[in-house]
Amino acid sequence: MKAYKKEVRFTILMTALFLAAGNVGLFFSIFPVNGMLFGFPIMYIVPILFGWFGIFALTIVASKLGNQIDADIERESILEIEQQKREGA
Repeated sequence: MKAYKKEVRFTILMTALFLAAGNVGLFFSIFPVNGMLFGFPIMYIVPILFGWFGIFALTIVASKLGNQIDADIERESILEIEQQKREGA
């Protein structure tokens, strides 16, 4: 059951991170910043970098951690089935 709790926490955390990274452009429209980054205005390039590349990086992290959590859930269920067989349930 620990793996299920970990999965719920992971899902809530990743949802919040995806929402924050996807909507970072709104933060820059609320609080405009003057300046340049890589030759582009900060208020345009930072939302693009966080939006596109941030979501891409979060997707990779979410897939790796999600697969690991799924493996943990499968391992726990196998152990639980083996324990029930030993107990005769």
